[in-house]
Amino acid sequence: MSPQQEITNLTVLIRKYNRQYYSGDVSEITDGEYDALMNRLLFLERENPEYCSVDSPTARVGSAPLTSFSGVIHDPPMLSLSNAFSRDDFLSFNSRVLNLLKLDQVKYSVEPKLDGVSLSLVYENSVLVRAGTRGDGIRGEDVTDNARTIRSIPLRLNAHRLSVEIRGEVFFTVKNFKKLNRRREESGESPFANPRNATSGSLRQLDSTVTSLRPLSFMAYATGRYPDGLETQEDLFKKLHMWGFMVNRQNRICDTPEQVIAAYNNFVEVRADLPMEIDGMVIKLDSFSQRAEAGSLSRAPRWATAWKFHAEEMSTTLIEIEIQVGRTGRLTPVARLEPVKVGGVIVTNATLHNQDEVIRKDVRPGDIVIVRRAGDVIPEVVTSLPVEGAARAKAFKMPGECPVCKGPVVKPDGEVNLYCINPSCEARIRRSLEHWASRKALDIEGLGKKLCEQLVDAGMVNSIAGLYSLKYHELTALERMGELKATKLFAALEKSRTIPLSRFLTGLGIPGVGEVASRDIAAEFRDLKTLGDASEEALLEVKGIGPVTASSIREFFTNSVTSSVIEQLVKAGFNPVEEVSGKGISLAGEIMVFTGTLEMPRQKAKELAMGAGAKVTSSITGKTTLLVAGKNAGSKLVKAEKLGVRVLSEKEFLESAVN
Repeated sequence: MSPQQEITNLTVLIRKYNRQYYSGDVSEITDGEYDALMNRLLFLERENPEYCSVDSPTARVGSAPLTSFSGVIHDPPMLSLSNAFSRDDFLSFNSRVLNLLKLDQVKYSVEPKLDGVSLSLVYENSVLVRAGTRGDGIRGEDVTDNARTIRSIPLRLNAHRLSVEIRGEVFFTVKNFKKLNRRREESGESPFANPRNATSGSLRQLDSTVTSLRPLSFMAYATGRYPDGLETQEDLFKKLHMWGFMVNRQNRICDTPEQVIAAYNNFVEVRADLPMEIDGMVIKLDSFSQRAEAGSLSRAPRWATAWKFHAEEMSTTLIEIEIQVGRTGRLTPVARLEPVKVGGVIVTNATLHNQDEVIRKDVRPGDIVIVRRAGDVIPEVVTSLPVEGAARAKAFKMPGECPVCKGPVVKPDGEVNLYCINPSCEARIRRSLEHWASRKALDIEGLGKKLCEQLVDAGMVNSIAGLYSLKYHELTALERMGELKATKLFAALEKSRTIPLSRFLTGLGIPGVGEVASRDIAAEFRDLKTLGDASEEALLEVKGIGPVTASSIREFFTNSVTSSVIEQLVKAGFNPVEEVSGKGISLAGEIMVFTGTLEMPRQKAKELAMGAGAKVTSSITGKTTLLVAGKNAGSKLVKAEKLGVRVLSEKEFLESAVN
């Protein structure tokens, strides 16, 4: 037999045994016999590389290390799920679904919620071509080489020339996780704290040969788009199994809410006996057409929810409460704790969320507190148990100034959180620079997130105004910053000095002062000095400005820390004014949405609309009065037509905005 024919025969056999084992949990051969087949194939392919295919079973041994992961875009996005934590939460979800569909009863697909890492697999002509992590739901990391090493991921589907995106979960079985930790301990390495962390770390190895040595598993539960001819989740699971994927045997279809509740109670009982860790169950409408009718919000579908298990709780002592300042300037009280093990992880810090939560729970240093990992991930303090008869510390109060920069803090209208409003605060300077340079603010081309981080980390910029005192030789010394890029950046910085007052205000990032408010304020006061001298009463006269926002604007212009930011920018050459025209009166009062592909940049269209007196939002609601539809307009156009919203083409919009 020729080497080519033997390679083909071995490949067919190994694929067959993989399908048997991973989608059927049976095998006609022993592990030793399987290894012998794989070793023979490895030998033949090394000796005859011209006959080695990209979907060969030997691709699972790993490839050359990467220097970094490239990005992948998810289309459609990999949405999150809303959460339910009780029977009442689920019944509320069920009522919302029935109201949306105007039905008395629906079928649900109920599936164990695997405690692993979501993964997208793209197949073209039945061959795996790309694997991507979920990331933020829109953009993830390309981990194709690592995914190829996971034996329960088919490198070729058991289907003819099929192109499809499969979504599922990568995880460790309990048995394999214990085996991995034993191996690590025997080799002198620290064991992993829990299977989820181990899964995430294993899947994101730059060297895929490391991933190949870790016994990961994959279970499929969805496709990016529903395949033709399938109408229900039950149908999809049968098809996924036929294509060669592991599908959870605990999945079930429930005809009534009572059956869903019974399924949850059953999962609670059998959780410890399952071969993999689960942290709840996922409830989805079984019917694909009903899902389409129910629709989705921006981050989560309306037709599914995750009913989480109650988190493990432990007691410990609260040592002290510190304030953490986040990148957005938000002040969060954090409990420093005596170390305690919760859900397999040593916890030393736990969030207290905000001042209202601290008061409600009456948490004080020295108290015994109950700690849990919310959603089995984020540690939080549940309640406080004061020691009987012991004197307690004083009740905690949030500070009146930022603990990092000593700048002013405000509580935006309608929020419970306090924010540092100093854009040059050390804790938030990276985020402030990104915001200052963003398209909706000063639109400084070439000043992206990575460069902002480089400038701060190198100590070259510690305030917004510091951007305008950068030296050419310092900039070109940065990694990947050549002379051409530096020249373009300096030109963009110079151009930004001439922006109007509205963009200047947007760039400062004062809480409560977004694009719309900035335009309204700038139209009223016209220049920086007049705005700086304006009283709270004068600010309250501006459309949409309430007492809290007026107070925070006044505080920004009068506090010594934040007013110095403006002074530094003025010294850097800023003197922003607002030119207000009478154009666009026909759009005054409109609440607008843009959809589809426009010929002009979306941001420019948005600015034109706001300049013409309209308010621009991102989604169609009952309050929307106007939709501008570009090419390939989709669901927003359909919804607008259903609601009777006026629709304009891009050309008609331009005529309205400039007349």
